[in-house]
Amino acid sequence: MSKIVKLTDRIHYLQMSNDPLSADVIAVRGDCAWWIFDVGACDEAVQFINELPHNLVGNSASLVKNVVISHFHRDHLLNVQRMCSGEISLDIDALYVGAYTSKTFGEIEGTSKNVVMEPLAFDDGVQIQILPMPNSHAKGSLALIVDDYVFLGDATYPMVGHGSPDVYNVQILGEQIKLLKKLSASRFCLSHKRGLVRDKTSVLMFLESVYARRQKNENYIVA
Repeated sequence: MSKIVKLTDRIHYLQMSNDPLSADVIAVRGDCAWWIFDVGACDEAVQFINELPHNLVGNSASLVKNVVISHFHRDHLLNVQRMCSGEISLDIDALYVGAYTSKTFGEIEGTSKNVVMEPLAFDDGVQIQILPMPNSHAKGSLALIVDDYVFLGDATYPMVGHGSPDVYNVQILGEQIKLLKKLSASRFCLSHKRGLVRDKTSVLMFLESVYARRQKNENYIVA
């Protein structure tokens, strides 16, 4: 059974599972909204999202539920697709997705869908940013930045080879490293890692060690 973990007074998450494969689902409590990063693929994730309360004791605002999908792989967004097919009911109000992810499901009645092409910022009692993230793993990925935390989903992982070696794209990896270095947040959160949170320095050291193995006239680096 997946475990719910508290990171701060405002951030908690449902840990990933392997059967079925389902990504970590993060819930951030703002003053006016829940900011949910990924919806996973399992029934526990549906329950976790649906049980986030719209009304909190001592808070006069009714909290809407905004969902940010990191990328189009089913372990991160299957529950949205299940919602579209009518298999489940998912209590959400708005979706923020990359352009490629947007193509994987249609419009949802009662839920606004926002395609993110440029960075977005919100002040909701916590500082929220939704950031397009260059990466080798999945095109059109998004990251969610909450104060000192950067939720990256699978963005630091290589392109899965499916029988061939997993690889990083040299140009995209270089772009990603430059972007990540510019971020002021010090905690990088990688999906499918028990404990989730990693130190920014250690993540960058790993990515730079991969980038250092690039070869002239080669577009890819074997992971």
